[in-house]
Amino acid sequence: MKGPAENNPINKILLIDDDPAANYLSKELLERLHVAKEIEIAENCLRALELIKQTNCADIILLDIRMPGLDGFDFLDKLRKLALTKKIKVVMLTSSLRPEDKLKAFSYKAVVDYLEKPLTPEKVELIATTYLN
Repeated sequence: MKGPAENNPINKILLIDDDPAANYLSKELLERLHVAKEIEIAENCLRALELIKQTNCADIILLDIRMPGLDGFDFLDKLRKLALTKKIKVVMLTSSLRPEDKLKAFSYKAVVDYLEKPLTPEKVELIATTYLN
């Protein structure tokens, strides 16, 4: 199957979710659609922050809200404080349908979209064509 960004894949996508099954399915879908050269997974926000500080930053972060320890909003607060030279785009990929969560998410400059789980080919295409090209 040809992917939406097949001819111009982005460098890196970072999935941040504490659900291993959701991460597995999302990664499989992203790989099948050839959207990114590299897909990295962090099962918690502290690990994600370590990865961002240690390696080249992801172009897009797919971020869940509800996680133990630091949640998605805590992560966004910490991300805002990092002096990153690259502008990271964050897509909230969550099961939260609470209007207040969506409103809060868009109060962060890095957040470009708010999508309901699970990731689907249509959502990947939306992300690839809207935010990556």
